[in-house]
Amino acid sequence: MKHYELYVFTQDNCLPCWRLKNFVETLPEADQQELHYVPMKLPASDEHTELAKQLKVDKTPTLVVTCKGEQCSIDDEGFEDCDYVLEPVERFIGANSIIEHLDATIDAYTYAHPPE
Repeated sequence: MKHYELYVFTQDNCLPCWRLKNFVETLPEADQQELHYVPMKLPASDEHTELAKQLKVDKTPTLVVTCKGEQCSIDDEGFEDCDYVLEPVERFIGANSIIEHLDATIDAYTYAHPPE
């Protein structure tokens, strides 16, 4: 079973980010717990810069759905060396797009709404 993460990249002094934050705060608690907010400033020099680069985030707000994948290689001695990497599955840019698709995205990639 794949494990999905929903990252919402935002930044300070961003009106669409503020609008999205207010919308997310009105979601049921189970939905809010499934989202991982990653505050990001562009250009950024904080600890989230590498994650933003890895997920190719250059605008805010951006929602990126990822899953953990394996990236393997064979070393010189013939041993397999594997690392876990975040693989982007889906991306929404802009508050309107994120808000429009957020419920369906949460349903599709989380356990916030278990099947009846």
